[in-house]
Amino acid sequence: MKIKFRNLKSTLLSGAFAIALLSSCSNNDNEGDIAPTLPEVKKDFQLAFASGSGSISGTYLQGISDLSIGEASFFGKGYSMTSSRTARVFTSTDGSIVYSLNYTVGTIDKLTYHGGENYKKITTFDSSIPLGVKAVRFTKMNDKVGSVHNIVATAMYGGTNNTEYLKHKMTVAIGILDLEAMNFGSNFKKDIDLVLPGNLASEGYYISRIDCPVISGNKLYYGASVSKFNVATGKAGETDKTFTLVLDYPSLTNATVISTSHVKGSTNGYRTPTQHFNEAGEIMQMVSNGKELNIVKIKDGKYDESYVYSVSGLLGKPASSNGWFYAGNGIGYIPYEKLDQDKIQIGVDSKGEKSYSAPWGLARMDFKTNTIVDLTVPNGLWLQQYQNSVVRDGKFYIALTPVGVQGNIYIYDVNSANADGTVGAKVFSGADQYYIGIF
Repeated sequence: MKIKFRNLKSTLLSGAFAIALLSSCSNNDNEGDIAPTLPEVKKDFQLAFASGSGSISGTYLQGISDLSIGEASFFGKGYSMTSSRTARVFTSTDGSIVYSLNYTVGTIDKLTYHGGENYKKITTFDSSIPLGVKAVRFTKMNDKVGSVHNIVATAMYGGTNNTEYLKHKMTVAIGILDLEAMNFGSNFKKDIDLVLPGNLASEGYYISRIDCPVISGNKLYYGASVSKFNVATGKAGETDKTFTLVLDYPSLTNATVISTSHVKGSTNGYRTPTQHFNEAGEIMQMVSNGKELNIVKIKDGKYDESYVYSVSGLLGKPASSNGWFYAGNGIGYIPYEKLDQDKIQIGVDSKGEKSYSAPWGLARMDFKTNTIVDLTVPNGLWLQQYQNSVVRDGKFYIALTPVGVQGNIYIYDVNSANADGTVGAKVFSGADQYYIGIF
């Protein structure tokens, strides 16, 4: 696949804008003087913005009451979240409280929202102390609890000269965070031994990452990145299965996996949710393997192998994604990477290496009619790190900005299959800067 580079002149100009933008973002030295004098605000949209795709990055937040008109900019605005890497942000249902994970550090801030760029940090919880690991991931599962989680997989060898591959040992750390008290209490375990059923482990299957948990009854379901170890190369190869980690809830006991072969790939996503409940209480789960993109069902604690919604098949092209959003009544929206198109350099990865991506699109999925609509969006989108969108009053809101240039809030009528949405407020960014969500 041929790689194309963005125009250097535009990159430098955007970079100058980026420096000016960041230098003028609000600092939080006076938050104790401002926020307590203002009442908590509910029902505003909260817009999240990130600067830097690599290991050094910042995350900024501000609330806006109306995203359908005007402009939304972080030039001279925005509350700077505590972030060594791009923060993982969640809000309460009414928007009055914000939770933010400082990834690679393991601390989780709880803030109250007081309108505009006025936030008040009320407490910070360090999850790395009870769990014994800093690189945890965090998901708010409902307004009462969140999950803080991590998994470590290590190849085990034996036999002559300790060179015979046996399996991967998988150790899971999970804490159930009480969002009112902002601690685990006694509800955490840092050394859960995950044993795969049957011969899966000895055949080389293992899980290297978990994320996007949901609670269903007395069970906790985590999306999982599944790999199959190749003894000949000593590296992970492609998998022909899909896994979901399941534990008893809230006891965090009986760790196991449910698996299927009717689709293959990972279910953990990246920063976008991968699992949602439909009206029947079934878990609708995204499965992506870098070519085929599907939505499947988990029903009565196992995969429903009679059902698959093929996103890539309906689009008629290879596609990849990190997650999706459920709008209700059988309608979902999925950002996806157009793998049949040329890649461009987007930024750098966490190691400082240049990163590349094909352009991204957005599709409306109708699970009732098994149809899809490829929505009209700007060219040059990069939604790799996009975290959240919202549905309000029958409208789906998403921030879409091509890399380094002006974009807009796009608003789609959930009940309409029209590919064209309403173009809302203008949003601005610079080089290696992007909007990561609406909350």
